[in-house]
Amino acid sequence: MLRRPSSLLSIVALSGSLAACASASSIGTLSPYIAVGYTNVQTSCGGGYQVYRKPGEPKILVRAYEVAEVRRSLCEKVRSDPPRTATTGVRYEDAALEYLATTPDLKACTLASGTEITRVHSEFVLTCPAAPAAAISVKG
Repeated sequence: MLRRPSSLLSIVALSGSLAACASASSIGTLSPYIAVGYTNVQTSCGGGYQVYRKPGEPKILVRAYEVAEVRRSLCEKVRSDPPRTATTGVRYEDAALEYLATTPDLKACTLASGTEITRVHSEFVLTCPAAPAAAISVKG
């Protein structure tokens, strides 16, 4: 009789420690964006998103507005739009692409990869062309 409660207690303790590890990694991934401003992005069918970009970093974080995401999903089902070819296969890629297309200094960039952090947060790594090097002239 005593073995069941102690084994149950062990399982509860183990699952609690695993949950703590999982939430710590998510928080660790979201933490660089805490003090960063965001840009609102609208996609087809009215999907609404916040895109966070830390200056100097080749990454962006996309956060979905829950209600807008439901509306967008319903709209896409009704419209029967052909599925877009996904580069990363990560949720909210269309919002990341829209952000790149509407941000002047990122128009030449592409998505290299992405990670779904939570149900409403995805992070994307950008690949941008190198800025041209300044010409050096020697007068002699």
